[in-house]
Amino acid sequence: MKKTALYNNLPDEVVAKTKLRPGETVSYRLIGLGANPMDPSRMAIPSMKSVPSIDQIWEPVSESYVDIAAVKSVDPDGTHNLHKVYFYGNAGGVITLYGGRAIDQEIHSYLSLCNYNKSKEGRDETKEPIFELIDETKRSEVERKSRNIKREALNIAADLSPEEVRDYIAALGMDDTGKIEVLRNQLEEMADKIPAQFMDLIGNKQAMMKAAINRALAKNVIMFNPEQSRFVWPNGEVILTVSRTTGGNHIEELVSFCVSSAKGEKVYSTISTKAKK
Repeated sequence: MKKTALYNNLPDEVVAKTKLRPGETVSYRLIGLGANPMDPSRMAIPSMKSVPSIDQIWEPVSESYVDIAAVKSVDPDGTHNLHKVYFYGNAGGVITLYGGRAIDQEIHSYLSLCNYNKSKEGRDETKEPIFELIDETKRSEVERKSRNIKREALNIAADLSPEEVRDYIAALGMDDTGKIEVLRNQLEEMADKIPAQFMDLIGNKQAMMKAAINRALAKNVIMFNPEQSRFVWPNGEVILTVSRTTGGNHIEELVSFCVSSAKGEKVYSTISTKAKK
């Protein structure tokens, strides 16, 4: 990063942190990209997006504001020639810079320090970010974790007993009376598409209670009146009036009642016994 009378008067230790080792690579990408309205399977990337070559940053070591720039060279008369930094659509909106290349190093130092970099800690939030650092280590960790969760979820789904398959299907509020192969496939699809939610279901200690309650509702062992927000027995006797709060889950509330109320254990025992008939 070239220091001049106007720009980049930063402490040496600050600039040193932006150095790339020979052979090291770093990539930046445009932010705020969305799906292409003409083809939702593809990203809508502008054909070209530039980054301002001059910025002003707060430098905590010297506790002062410093003007920085992507300085390419300075003419004898003091005219500054600046690097033009562009993100191109045909490159996927990504810039990759290589250690050992002087120009790439100068651009990287500027990009890592300027406020247009969303990844920069302590950036000036009043300036709209344009790009971000692609953290390959973090990205790899996230992708590996996602694959591992999916792998574990699929293995668990494949190893469930027929009884467990029906229980978890019922816990989801779905009809558990179909062929076991079909029901297992439904759970495996859930494990494949939304593995985290599948793992939450498997790890939910109250899932079997939800299964029993959903079966009881399907068989009219108990009924839920949405207008009155209450569970009742077939004879009309009220079991529980639930909250009318928007977004409330009436099944969750009945489970909570069965777990925490003095009468709940007996109510659940009756529901569970009759639901099995």
